[in-house]
Amino acid sequence: MAALAPLLLVGVMVGAFLAFDPIGQLRDVPPVEALAIERTEFDSDSITLQVRNDGADPVNVAQVLVNDAYWNFEMDDSELDRLQKTSIRIPYPWEDGMPLTISMLTSTGVRIDHEIEAASLTPEADGRTIAIYALLGLYIGVIPVAIGLLWFPALRRASKEWIAFFLAFTVGLLAFLLIDTIAEGLELAGETAASLDGLGLFAIGAIGAVLVLLWFEGRLARNASSETSDGLRLAYLIAAGIGLHNLGEGLAVGAALAAGELALGTFLILGFALHNTTEGLAIVAPLGGEQKRPSLWHFVALGAVAGLPTILGAWVGGFAFSPAFSALAFGVAAGAIAQVIWKIGQGMAKRRTFQTGFGAAGLVLGLVFMYLTGLLTA
Repeated sequence: MAALAPLLLVGVMVGAFLAFDPIGQLRDVPPVEALAIERTEFDSDSITLQVRNDGADPVNVAQVLVNDAYWNFEMDDSELDRLQKTSIRIPYPWEDGMPLTISMLTSTGVRIDHEIEAASLTPEADGRTIAIYALLGLYIGVIPVAIGLLWFPALRRASKEWIAFFLAFTVGLLAFLLIDTIAEGLELAGETAASLDGLGLFAIGAIGAVLVLLWFEGRLARNASSETSDGLRLAYLIAAGIGLHNLGEGLAVGAALAAGELALGTFLILGFALHNTTEGLAIVAPLGGEQKRPSLWHFVALGAVAGLPTILGAWVGGFAFSPAFSALAFGVAAGAIAQVIWKIGQGMAKRRTFQTGFGAAGLVLGLVFMYLTGLLTA
């Protein structure tokens, strides 16, 4: 009970401060109002905005303009408290591919603009669309990773030098993915409502992923059987890190298609499918030097762990995209990849792999290959 006393006193202090609001008496200027538009959906005859109060003061949306013309609108809650989220539906005969500017006027006269580069019908969450997104996830993540796993027989016949090369190649692949994931995550953190602190969500996801993978590694070690070697445990860790990264790839493709960016979605799909085949190689690289061949179900599990999150990402990106959730997801991916690189690097540092010609060449070629295939997704 004594341990709870400080918490109770903190609660009383916070409650008293909010109740008396001493600094509220000092303000003699209009409230600072802010709205964050988290998602835009186009129906056949209307536009729906998912908005959140991104400021400290309540916001009351009084009028809506579309291309500088006042327009009727429907709103679930006319006044939004701090962090509150609602929908604004605007019956409007929009034209496919045309740009739009939607402005919201608050009761105090503050104007908040939202630019839409090209209007496009938002896919409905019906069985057909769900199936299409699932097939895209299979094509982007599951199938390419499975194809990459087929390099295992060649690795079994490779010399120690070539196995070191492919392990270094794996580190290069993962290092490029890490840089790309951090860049994407920070961009999404910047698009997140300021009140939700996108950078903080990214950091929480990254640190949380490192801790989860450490727990996962420990659990694999405790439950290790005669078939579960060090190489196989490392392969599962790599698959888990890649799977979390592929969740972010699915988010990107789903969001692009939901926004009507079909050309961008096509290039994203082709680019991700191409360079994800090397992710399968990265997963089986630690198995090349193993004396005993893992059973077939291990390869099925490795492919599922690395590839299936792409489908989940495509669904979330297509039907419920949120910058805040995406920043968190990319943080998880970044933390997972960083932990995997650290784990592989520990073993390679002991063997002084990067100080050999094979190791250095593999690391550089891994970075270069991911850069070249990444041009398709730029």
